[in-house]
Amino acid sequence: MFRIAICDDEQVICSQIENIITNYAAENNEKIDTQVFYTGEELNRFLESGQNFDLIFLDIELKLINGIEVGKKIREELDNQILQIVYISGKDNYLRDMFEVRPMHFLQKPIDDEDIIKDVRLAIKLMEKIGGVFIYKKGHEIYRKPIKNILYFESSNREVKMVTNDGEEVFYGKLDDVYDQVGKHHFMYIHKSYIVNYFYVTKFRYEEVTMSNDEILPISQARRKATRELQVKYEKEGFK
Repeated sequence: MFRIAICDDEQVICSQIENIITNYAAENNEKIDTQVFYTGEELNRFLESGQNFDLIFLDIELKLINGIEVGKKIREELDNQILQIVYISGKDNYLRDMFEVRPMHFLQKPIDDEDIIKDVRLAIKLMEKIGGVFIYKKGHEIYRKPIKNILYFESSNREVKMVTNDGEEVFYGKLDDVYDQVGKHHFMYIHKSYIVNYFYVTKFRYEEVTMSNDEILPISQARRKATRELQVKYEKEGFK
């Protein structure tokens, strides 16, 4: 799920942006969640509670706490350098103030629909490159899961079960296609039916691994040498 915040004290602007994003998500089978805020204080409280977004469309000229102050809080106090910020304003004299916040883009009112869509697409692309995201489909909808939260994948017939920190997901697919996405992120193909995240392996044995959730998964005879070589490689690199 890609999460977007919209913060502007003009309700008509918030509705416009939300409608553009909702229509884009429906037309492209994207799972996008939007949340609207009308003040910087409200957005601040939400972020301070531990909630997060992938992208914020943020008005600069908010009343008590303006958009620049919110952006600085995100970067400095909350130390979030990944969240993408798109500033919105009816004026173009804020370039110097925006420098420290490092926004992804600046949009001047009135807002153009295509500019919003371009920024959503770019933010999704950046999230996938920066954070490491596994992308999969269920039905006609596209889902994204941070790779750091995935323990392992298990294949059975045409279905793949993804076990994560917060539960399980099942989708149709091939394990080879899964590995094409996650192999570079320290996943190990230990069996024709299992791909495991090295960071969640608590114990390696010759014929099996124990995962952080205490599940024991087999290493097939054909993959024992390759698994051992990867284990040694990752340990030498100091990843554990």
